[in-house]
Amino acid sequence: MAKRRVSVQSWIQEALTDPDKGGACNMLSLVLMKGLGQEEIHTKEISGPQDAAALANFFVDKATGYAQDLPGIQTFKLLAFYGTKEPMASFPFTVFEGALTAGDAAPWSRHEPSATGLMAQLMKHNETIMQMMVGIVQTHAVAALQRETEHRREQAEMNLIMRDVLLSLRKEENDMRLGQLRFARETGERELLGKALPSILNYVLGREVLPESHAKSELLDSILATLTPDDLQMLVAMGKVKPEQAALLANYANVLREEAEKRAAMLKRGLPPEEGPLTNGKEQQSP
Repeated sequence: MAKRRVSVQSWIQEALTDPDKGGACNMLSLVLMKGLGQEEIHTKEISGPQDAAALANFFVDKATGYAQDLPGIQTFKLLAFYGTKEPMASFPFTVFEGALTAGDAAPWSRHEPSATGLMAQLMKHNETIMQMMVGIVQTHAVAALQRETEHRREQAEMNLIMRDVLLSLRKEENDMRLGQLRFARETGERELLGKALPSILNYVLGREVLPESHAKSELLDSILATLTPDDLQMLVAMGKVKPEQAALLANYANVLREEAEKRAAMLKRGLPPEEGPLTNGKEQQSP
């Protein structure tokens, strides 16, 4: 025989007329159960004769109205007071999505040993797994976003560092190149001045301080070093130089240019230029 279910109305009727509490019920309170605690929803003082059906509808409306937007099943409890600070009777009931639940019509899952209970367990199991998977995905997504943000920050800092290093290296390279060009230009100017100096001294002093042949040879070397084969062919075409003379001049000019290229290469490496073994096509004589 199935046990008779106790409704909210029948419990309130029994609470109002219970002769074992030592007095009449003077207050009913509706609370919402939250874990180990509870939240008071509404308290109503009782005095004189009461309509149990009206009180039941009143408190059910309070419960369903409060829980209408709360997710899942909410458990409420009616507390009965009999002139004391602590309740002497209580009655729990549940509300699901703003509707009172009761008996086999309960919309939530019941884990009973039946096909319905098994389906309820599988649905609960799937719900738990989905919640776990969502939590794992969210955790990995947040971690991936944090790693990506940190990687982008480190990459931006590295780009700034590399830019500064490249700019510094380029500036040093340009300064070095400018120094080499300045040194080569000053060396060439000193070399030309040294070759022309004997003739200048002889002209200024009006006498042959240095051998005129040496002065003229140095001046001639500086001029020949600038002549190219095209220049010599043009002189031959103009009749200023004979072909055999142009051949000799071209050979000597090649020797001068090779010596100049050797000195320039040594200057580029930062080495002092060596004195050439030839002067006017002859070996230098020691004094």
